[in-house]
Amino acid sequence: ASNGPGDVIYIGDGALKTMPVFKIEAVDTLAAGDVFHAGFALGVAEGRDMVASMRLGAAAAGLKCTRFGGSMGAPKRAEVEAFLARQN
Repeated sequence: ASNGPGDVIYIGDGALKTMPVFKIEAVDTLAAGDVFHAGFALGVAEGRDMVASMRLGAAAAGLKCTRFGGSMGAPKRAEVEAFLARQN
């Protein structure tokens, strides 16, 4: 489940686990959950594993929160990939 600025919570290998989200300066969280789920679904559709798919969703949602506009503030694919490339 997405959890706002908190870790993503999921079940993996039969246990409750968490995945940290990216630290960002949020200005508008409207539609962040929708953007997270869209990024996650895209990752799954592309054959990524669950954690990589959640990471894609978290990156997209985090970037969305840095701008105003609800779903209109959703980042483009290239922006998400560039953001992920900067996160080592």
